[in-house]
Amino acid sequence: MFKLLSETVAWKTFAGIARESDSLNSLVKFIPRTTMGFVREVVNTFRQKDTRAIVLTRLGALEGRIQKVKGGARGEFFAFKGIRYGQAPVGPLRFKAPVAELPWKGIKGALREASVCPHRSMLLDNFKGSEDCLFLNVYTPDLPIGDYNPNFPVMVWVHGGAFSFGSGNAFLYGPDYLVPEGVVLVTFNYRLGPLGFLSVGRDAPGNAGLKDQVLALKWVRDNIAAFGGNPKEVTIFGQSAGAVSVHMLMMSPLAKGLFHKAIAQSGSALNPWAMATNPKERAFRLGALMGCYTNDTEELLYYLRRASPQKIVDLASRTITQEDVKRSIGLPFVPSVENWTGGDASDEAPLISEDPLTIMKSGKYNNVPLIVGFNSHEAMLFLRRVHKDPNLLQNIDGDFQRLIPVDLEVKRGSVSASMRKFSLNDEHITNSTVQNLMDLMSDVMFEHGIADMARLHAAHNGHDSTWLYRFAYDGALGIYKRILGIEWPGSCHGDELGYLFHFGVLNIRLDNSSLELQTMTKMTRMWTNFAKYRKCNLLILLAMNLFATQDTLRKQPILPALDISLPFSIRTSTNFDEPVEPEDKTTDIAISGLLICVFLLSVISAQAVQSPSRVGYPEPIPEWPDMIQMACNLFRSV
Repeated sequence: MFKLLSETVAWKTFAGIARESDSLNSLVKFIPRTTMGFVREVVNTFRQKDTRAIVLTRLGALEGRIQKVKGGARGEFFAFKGIRYGQAPVGPLRFKAPVAELPWKGIKGALREASVCPHRSMLLDNFKGSEDCLFLNVYTPDLPIGDYNPNFPVMVWVHGGAFSFGSGNAFLYGPDYLVPEGVVLVTFNYRLGPLGFLSVGRDAPGNAGLKDQVLALKWVRDNIAAFGGNPKEVTIFGQSAGAVSVHMLMMSPLAKGLFHKAIAQSGSALNPWAMATNPKERAFRLGALMGCYTNDTEELLYYLRRASPQKIVDLASRTITQEDVKRSIGLPFVPSVENWTGGDASDEAPLISEDPLTIMKSGKYNNVPLIVGFNSHEAMLFLRRVHKDPNLLQNIDGDFQRLIPVDLEVKRGSVSASMRKFSLNDEHITNSTVQNLMDLMSDVMFEHGIADMARLHAAHNGHDSTWLYRFAYDGALGIYKRILGIEWPGSCHGDELGYLFHFGVLNIRLDNSSLELQTMTKMTRMWTNFAKYRKCNLLILLAMNLFATQDTLRKQPILPALDISLPFSIRTSTNFDEPVEPEDKTTDIAISGLLICVFLLSVISAQAVQSPSRVGYPEPIPEWPDMIQMACNLFRSV
């Protein structure tokens, strides 16, 4: 697939000049204008005998390598790892917005992943990482050669991890499934925990980790063309805290124009765990735990900027109080609203200055086509906490009000009684009713906020703007719950990741006839087709079974969603657990090896209405647009 060029004396001479010059642009001083085109082509396309490659970005030259696809598939792609996009956020830069990387001399190696941001490992509970961590990785099917520019759509992944742990590295997010579908994949690190989300105003106004993400997107805009990517076709996608980040970027004026589509998997800024309620108070609590007893912001920041990152990270979880636990607040440092005034006002441009619900209701945000969804048993992750704390179920049973969302303004006593009756049949929480509790927690902690996000986005952007899915396939690649030692059936929080990314930590090979391979192929094709095609109410799907009726899609306020299990089907939120019957009055569309434009699914075009409910659900539009009717006619003709 790739042409390998021999290293020549001319190349060695050129490389020597590049290393010695002030910048790559200064090569003009040494090389006649007539040869500059050739030199630039060499820089961007040179492959050494050991399958390495060099590209020329706006900041300087990078050396990557050709990498074979893992997981049983054939093929190769180009990998450039450990590319710095921001300066080390240390000393006075700690807790502040990031500073872009400076140009460099010569050729930088991009052959291996770089340091991750400081955090405690979810699995081993040990500290790892360095503050010098603002690095990204680029994986591309091909590079520009001369007049040839593949101009691939770009997918930028925002990793999850409760804003407290994780990285963009291939340990969990290998590119081997997505890149062969014809997209450039970018993964990156951003600051986590207090180092990324401490917020006290002034020169630490909050959301430094999200501002890292904005800087990474600016790097993509300015440099991705050198890797064969199209900076005008950028899709951001993320899971859990990464999905909240995607939602925050949609609402932030700082990210305007940096991306063109979005996918939010199992997370929304409207989830009760996503936003900080009193970040300044928590920051001073952290300072007190570290021995800094003060109520002065400058004194606090002076102390924290001189403390070791490990000490800051290790003490973060201890800022959670018993009151936090009662209000189901389990994540200490998360995004916040930057509405500082008076003496706390900051010179930094805020990521957002209003709460997410207000922004979404106004419709004044980065309105891009959106896929949003959740897994069938999100709160199965909760079982890990039950294993660690045998008294947890008893504590929740004695204080059922803690499950009521903190932003729901109701009489909590009567509502908790109604929730218990609806969810547990008025029974106590025991091992026999823990599944019912998980369903309730999935609704409260994930699905409610995700559905609100979908409704509000559709209300402002119309029928071809919003697609909803539910991931329910429970297969061998749902490794997340297996890593956590959870043996219950169902799709846990994070289980869809195994069908989008190759887990680099495991040498997994998929059998050609396995259901896992079929699901992975369909998932990656849906996600990459969404990134490829600008007409977002039509997705190009290959060898896929869909079930749809006009009546199913018209139901309101119930949302239709693609149920990602086997077989794939379009279903409503009231019948997810019902089997798909062949005799059901749906139209079975079998696309046998053909590429056909089909209507996937749509949250119906709607208008926001005033309502006493938390969001104010949209009303349905009486008539369907002609395009949807045409899509339904296509269903019947296939």
